[in-house]
Amino acid sequence: MRRSVSIATFAVLCTFLAACSSGRPGEPARLQSVGLPQQAASSAVSDTPLGRAVVRAINEYRTASPLTVDSTLQRAAAVHASDMAIRNYGGHHNPEGQGPRDRVLAIDEAYERRIGETIWIGEIPGRQTDAQIAAKVLNTWSNSPRHRTIVEAAGNTRIGVGAAQKGDTHYVVAVFRD
Repeated sequence: MRRSVSIATFAVLCTFLAACSSGRPGEPARLQSVGLPQQAASSAVSDTPLGRAVVRAINEYRTASPLTVDSTLQRAAAVHASDMAIRNYGGHHNPEGQGPRDRVLAIDEAYERRIGETIWIGEIPGRQTDAQIAAKVLNTWSNSPRHRTIVEAAGNTRIGVGAAQKGDTHYVVAVFRD
């Protein structure tokens, strides 16, 4: 089995719909007064060609109204993608336990909307266009019932997509809100 296959499998297993609001049973407790990871926050790029390509691919795929990019969600997604690349991990919660909602609240303490997050991590050897990589990301999400639900949800109206790269490994985070 090639490394790219194992990473693609990891991406499918690792990406799942995060809890949409705090206070649900089994959900990690919300962190209080926690800022974003400093190194990731200072190096994250909120608007990337790959991020824009993922938003385009999602909007072309959806039968519901197109999603509008939200700057708060965009920043939260970009910082998380950067953090995973810098610290070499994958998941909805960072090593300190900060999850999707915590990242959004670190940017906007008054944020009260429901959110969901999807993550894709994969090795892309060689040169591929952002549109080709976005198609791979969307293909993974659309073939996972949990991810497809959040991508297709008509109630979602806003999105933020962050992308980071370390070597041949790409980290893509999409944060959705109603």
